[in-house]
Amino acid sequence: MPRPYFQLLLVITLVIAFGYFLAPGLTPNPQVSEWQQALPKTYLINTRTSTYNEEGALTDVLEAQTAKFYPGERQSLMESPRLFSHNLDDDTWSASSDNGQFAHNRELLTLTNNVVLSNDTNLVVLKTEKMKIDLVRNMAISKVPVTVTQGGSTTSADGMIADLDSQTVRLRPNVESIYVKPTQ
Repeated sequence: MPRPYFQLLLVITLVIAFGYFLAPGLTPNPQVSEWQQALPKTYLINTRTSTYNEEGALTDVLEAQTAKFYPGERQSLMESPRLFSHNLDDDTWSASSDNGQFAHNRELLTLTNNVVLSNDTNLVVLKTEKMKIDLVRNMAISKVPVTVTQGGSTTSADGMIADLDSQTVRLRPNVESIYVKPTQ
């Protein structure tokens, strides 16, 4: 076999082998596929979305410092999320936390770390470490200890359910309260 023919055959074989192992799309690599699925599809900075009802009235405003959308799980992970929930009586609840997760298919917002839920009408402030807010039913639920303050009074409980439309908060077991009479 002549020498140039052997060298040409070796070069062609190396090019084919190189293309087979390193060219994208030719050979599926399961590790690369898992890595690509773990990446967010969309990444937003200082995002704000508004939701309106059928009559055109504003119902919710959700904003976050950052939001990462993962289409595989149909969820967004957020840093410093804030929710403003409005009802037809112009009462507003606002919720904020360090971290949040929004499940798009169920319209469920889960807030974690330094969660604060407050009402602008009666100045009630609820603090906890984890809370789920169902945006369809306008209900907030916490199954971990919560502290409620209004004026100088403080109430603590092992959990709570808040109906944001009717502005009622039901505290769960082990409720303790310190009432401070308002000064006039």
